[in-house]
Amino acid sequence: MSIKVLLSAIGISVALVGGAAAQDFKLRFATSVANTEEASYKEMQALAARVKERSKGRLEMQLFPAEQLGAQKKVNEMISSGANMMNMTDYGQLGQFVPDAGVLAGPYIFGSLAEADKLFASPVFKDVSDKLEQKGIKIIMANGLFGARHMLSDKPIRKPDDLKGLTVRVPPSPIMVETFKDFGARPTEIPWGEVYNALQSNVVNAAEAPFGAIWGSKLQEVRKVVSKTNHQLMFTAWVTSTGFFDKLPADLQAILIEEGKVSAKNLTKATLEQDDQFAKMLEKAGVTLVTDIDVAAFQKASAGVYEKLPNLTPGFVAKARAAMGAN
Repeated sequence: MSIKVLLSAIGISVALVGGAAAQDFKLRFATSVANTEEASYKEMQALAARVKERSKGRLEMQLFPAEQLGAQKKVNEMISSGANMMNMTDYGQLGQFVPDAGVLAGPYIFGSLAEADKLFASPVFKDVSDKLEQKGIKIIMANGLFGARHMLSDKPIRKPDDLKGLTVRVPPSPIMVETFKDFGARPTEIPWGEVYNALQSNVVNAAEAPFGAIWGSKLQEVRKVVSKTNHQLMFTAWVTSTGFFDKLPADLQAILIEEGKVSAKNLTKATLEQDDQFAKMLEKAGVTLVTDIDVAAFQKASAGVYEKLPNLTPGFVAKARAAMGAN
């Protein structure tokens, strides 16, 4: 082989290697959040910007709010099947893939943010994360605070008895369904994007959500009483396909995970700062905030809910509580 031909061959090889190394990746990032001013959506934008900058444009995220890519449950199913997507979801909905995950969305499971931090840093949570990966779901951001969930109705909900006979919208989450059955309500699974119409047409009598989500979807227009039950301290998980993640070069994998941790801290801080603001905005819009809640009664009513979850790993709830240092 002549030197000219050899150099030409080397040049082609270098070009091929360089082309492979510079491969671009695109990720569709979905959420049910409709209000692009909410802290969670703003952090989605921030994550996308940081990842694009650090990857020098090799990994780009395109954001799709308001369930443009489908309801949250459907998007999770597509991700599990290998779609190049990312989703803002929660552990109640991830419970359909790994039942243990649903416990993290259970009623009054977290006594404080400090307890939650301990659980998310524990081997107990690592086991849940590993099981989700086996189901095709890779957690990029594990523990961004989305907010405490409260009741939205046309009357005060101070104790579980006040829910008896009411049809309540809940997300497609096994543990949320069982929780509201234990509260005495009739839970109905409805995608978030359909909640406004369901309340307006009285398909459901009530719903539950954090202050920011209520405001963002303008639910204060159709119900005027919010009862601060704090029945769930909700953390959002941002997930992508295990298959997609495994195809990424190691440096892009590291960027995603590192920036996911940054987003968890940013979102928790922003949610805490904005929560009172949204509560005041709801009051200015004519909403009555009910604060004299019999929390102990709600805790007692839902104490046995974990025993009703099918396929839960024996002893998992006790291990989770032990990891938090809770009783």
